[in-house]
Amino acid sequence: MRIINYIILIIIVLLTSFMNVYTDVEDSKILLFKPFTAAIFEPRIGSIINMSEDNLRLDIGTSLDLYRASDNSGISFSFGGDFFTYTRLRSEKNFKFPVETSDYYFGINSSTDFRIKDLNFASRIRIAHISSHLVDGYSENGVFYKQPFVYSREFVDWALAYKNSNNIIDYRLYGGFYWIFSTTPGDLNDFLPYLGIDFEKKIFKILSISGGIDIKKGEKEFTNFSGQLGLNLKLFKDFGVFFGYYKYFGSSMHGMFYDTKDNYDGIGFQLIYF
Repeated sequence: MRIINYIILIIIVLLTSFMNVYTDVEDSKILLFKPFTAAIFEPRIGSIINMSEDNLRLDIGTSLDLYRASDNSGISFSFGGDFFTYTRLRSEKNFKFPVETSDYYFGINSSTDFRIKDLNFASRIRIAHISSHLVDGYSENGVFYKQPFVYSREFVDWALAYKNSNNIIDYRLYGGFYWIFSTTPGDLNDFLPYLGIDFEKKIFKILSISGGIDIKKGEKEFTNFSGQLGLNLKLFKDFGVFFGYYKYFGSSMHGMFYDTKDNYDGIGFQLIYF
């Protein structure tokens, strides 16, 4: 029953998205800096069903370049905004998905694309806010299963990526850090370095294998690992759908559970619009 409910949810989201995509964008590359494939705090539209527990994750959000320019040396830069939600839902029968917790992310970003001695690089800096909230699906008879509290953080996220394309595979190596300069509660780590890799292998013109690995220091005393592997089906321009496998372990990405450890395998989909 859970799988049938999930398939219905996918169909609804896909139909809604097809009605809202832009088909006449002059520049089909919507973002100068492509979001990291496996990193959790990136713009996503899609859902992941947790195969270890009776819950699923629903991601709704986007990043947009509001301004973009380049100079005579070939350096391109952009300025834009980020608006995401990351929601955990419990899966029940009769197509019921009570919402347990939701995290809100919004901020600004600036990206640069440049070359050094024929090597391709890109960098991105984001200044953002995240807050987290328990929702009524995590309660019974008006009483929450755990006591809600204020979770809020403001931070800078800086990343540098090296990009390479060849006849075999396209890949991107990257590293960076989060610097949390304001936080509630106060027992979070305030400097979170990370490393990762993205890759894509084209099989046909509209089909490719896509994946990534992201390793980051957690908010508590964990090392966070997130991985993703699956197929990108390109529908037109740079719009498409990803179907694949997800792996995550480390401190929970949801702020209301930041001091607990998650370890799950999942399957899901994303709408690709980058």
